[in-house]
Amino acid sequence: VSLAREAPVAVISGRRLSDLRRRLPRGLSHIVGNHGNESDAEPAEGEEQRRLIATWRARLESLLGNPAAQGVQIEDKGLSLSLHYRLAANRELALEQCRKAIEALTPAPLVIGGKMVINLLPQAARTKFDALHDLAAREQASRVLFVGDDDTDEIVFDRAPPDWITVRVAHWNGSRARYFLHQQANVTVLLDLLLRNLRQASARAALQPPDGGASTR
Repeated sequence: VSLAREAPVAVISGRRLSDLRRRLPRGLSHIVGNHGNESDAEPAEGEEQRRLIATWRARLESLLGNPAAQGVQIEDKGLSLSLHYRLAANRELALEQCRKAIEALTPAPLVIGGKMVINLLPQAARTKFDALHDLAAREQASRVLFVGDDDTDEIVFDRAPPDWITVRVAHWNGSRARYFLHQQANVTVLLDLLLRNLRQASARAALQPPDGGASTR
């Protein structure tokens, strides 16, 4: 929140917007949920997309038999589906079964991987990159810093323009991020450093004469 007083700060997540609001403090510039498809600034898509998600959910429940018994949880987030298999006794088998069931869906969904989860969206759905790109344009941001720790963030890392600073938490050789942090605790250090630099820059700007001339102080 302190950083949001100095610069636009956005949280972009795969969670539902209502879920994010409960978890995040007030005062952030932008909160975007459902992988970029749900925000206060841009109302979510209409009933057609929700009906498609509901159809996929019913089809997956039929194909997987009893997902809960296999340790698979199907999370319906209205505009997207998430298949969680963290609780499966045999995760590799559960992942294989989920993939086979997804291949039977029509129309074919946009599939985004994650940590023990598979996310499904309509092919025309927005991504985290689309959301961040539009927010940067709206804020007329000259620089963008994006920090992520999940496979869903690789879409941003892969498509980011050269002048964006992209940071992945925990090194992964296949990542397209330009920089890495060792662990989550380092994110706090990074944000504190950014906040301090922004405050110092604001203080220096406040000392400059309004006409650009020499200061008498």
